Amino acid sequence: HHHHHHHQQQEEDEDVCQEDEDGIVSSIRPPWRWILIGPPRSGTGLHIDPLWTNAWVTVLQGQKRWMLFPPCTPHEKVGMLPNQPQIPSSVWFRDYYDLVTSNRWPQEWKPVEVLQNPGETVFVPNGWMHLVLNLQLTVAVTHNYASEYGPFERMWQQVVMDEPVFAKRWYRSMRASGRQDLAERAKNWHDLHQQEEWTKMLFLDDWMMDESSADENENLACTNG
Repeated sequence: HHHHHHHQQQEEDEDVCQEDEDGIVSSIRPPWRWILIGPPRSGTGLHIDPLWTNAWVTVLQGQKRWMLFPPCTPHEKVGMLPNQPQIPSSVWFRDYYDLVTSNRWPQEWKPVEVLQNPGETVFVPNGWMHLVLNLQLTVAVTHNYASEYGPFERMWQQVVMDEPVFAKRWYRSMRASGRQDLAERAKNWHDLHQQEEWTKMLFLDDWMMDESSADENENLACTNG
């Protein structure tokens, strides 16, 4: 599925070495920051960022043209079809732009349009479909991040479904770093949805023990997946 930013061949993406303060989580966290370099007419087709993360993108050089759609917008109406290849953004502008900016287009699906210049930062809220077209040779920096504000529980569920090993360690580090409040929110969401298939991927009760006993069980947990 749409993991990390699949920029296909249209946009270079480059991992930046990770030296941040997140301590334990940083070495195991899924890829989350990139330098993006693309020639004119390159870009990224319509997609939603993985794991229910937010993102910010800052342009250093060049110019990006953005369309961002509210989460209630039906995917198929804007050409994001299941099991179909992503439409390149230059083609999307040709085929869909007039439609989504016309008076016939429902107000609640109205896209946010951005023309982004050097030194400007675009914020992409989680769950928003968006696409980007580079109008010139463009260099940008982007970070994806998880936020406790907004749909934290929904994001937690996505992480459990897509990255269960990481979810387990993230949960432990929430408890270890004094964010029991967030750990509780995750736990309550599990309890609420215990009938659903996704909760079977992890048993939070196993990780409720205090940290000292958790460490002894770490090797055990790894070998058993």
